[in-house]
Amino acid sequence: MNPILRSISLVLLCWVLTPACTPSSPDNARLVIDDSTLLDAEQLDRVSLFHGLLLEDYDIDYRVLTSGETGDIDQYAVSRFADLGTGDSSSTERGLLLVIDPAQDRVRLEVGYALEGTFPDAFVAYVEQRQMVPFFKAGRVADGILATTELIVARAQAASENAGLNSEIQLEGSGGAGATTAARLGAGQDRVYTDAKVSAGSSPAETLEKYFSAMRQRNANPDLDIYTPDTRRAMRGWVRTPAQMDNIVNSYRRCHAEAERYDSTGRYAVIRYPIAERRCSPWFLENIDGAWALDLTMMQHAIRFGRDNSWHFQRGAEHPYEFAFVDWAIDSMGFPREQ
Repeated sequence: MNPILRSISLVLLCWVLTPACTPSSPDNARLVIDDSTLLDAEQLDRVSLFHGLLLEDYDIDYRVLTSGETGDIDQYAVSRFADLGTGDSSSTERGLLLVIDPAQDRVRLEVGYALEGTFPDAFVAYVEQRQMVPFFKAGRVADGILATTELIVARAQAASENAGLNSEIQLEGSGGAGATTAARLGAGQDRVYTDAKVSAGSSPAETLEKYFSAMRQRNANPDLDIYTPDTRRAMRGWVRTPAQMDNIVNSYRRCHAEAERYDSTGRYAVIRYPIAERRCSPWFLENIDGAWALDLTMMQHAIRFGRDNSWHFQRGAEHPYEFAFVDWAIDSMGFPREQ
């Protein structure tokens, strides 16, 4: 899955549902209560699976509740947080409850005491408005929930690596921390991009830098020259949010790119990162009329992300960029290793 879709790939390579990615018997009825029937059976299973993984990996008990009878959604969320025992499945009482009210067109992410330091109100409001709502407007509720979960995982991952989760006072329940915003369910997708044009670079590195610059400016125009024609066609159907673009920039800020690698014809190039930088997936580029364009569709075909956002190759996927990895050993799961 290519990096621009990374924000809906969370624990994400469990799209393949390998045994290593599957939590022990996720309880749909406990993790997702869909009283408003916004999700179909497959979507219920998907959300429950990913939230089960969130509990396994980060000890966060994350529930979803849809209801058309919330009244004051803020008070309702606090009450239901307690009624559902949100956080009880976590050994450290880390609980989150997402409440979606389609009747009032409101959404609230309720944060338990134990997570208030990791998920302050400003972060929650950002996630709701910049990640969740754009998917909801496009009628893709399940994808919006999963895309939001990806940002929660990234936040928890960073906090865990910095001991941020374990250094907080652990209390039970919720005191009303969180944020509420308009859900705008089915309102139609916003154009978050501008009409600014971005020309392709004369080198792969130049094009990649122009791409990062476009993401910093939240330019989601699918017709930029920095993309291959196939990529442009595919991107016209993608929901891309400000939070996704921010996440791309933040994810690669600490990556150390190696020198460009070219195939023997000079048509294809790869920019990759050291194997130790497992969350920085490589970039595929094609030379088109003397300029380099990002081949995100081939990246989507060939690259997947695991539950900790470490990238690996999709097993059996053939692509013209294999030349750039001949000095690496690829294991049976598609993960690169030093030879």
